[in-house]
Amino acid sequence: MNHNNFQRGLKDILLAFFFMFLGPTMLFQSYKNADHPWFEFVLSISLLICIIAVIYGVKGLKKIVDSIFKK
Repeated sequence: MNHNNFQRGLKDILLAFFFMFLGPTMLFQSYKNADHPWFEFVLSISLLICIIAVIYGVKGLKKIVDSIFKK
């Protein structure tokens, strides 16, 4: 097992967890303030953060699986 890749994978997963909570929270706040002039900006940023969370989660999971099963 490659411990370097495993640790990098865990760091990516932890970063993904942070974005998994931040993105939907911002999304909820943007929909609560739909009449605000910055609604579209906050909505687009929160959707981008949600996409980044998914990307980091998949990337971290791939690194962990590769470190376990590759020799």
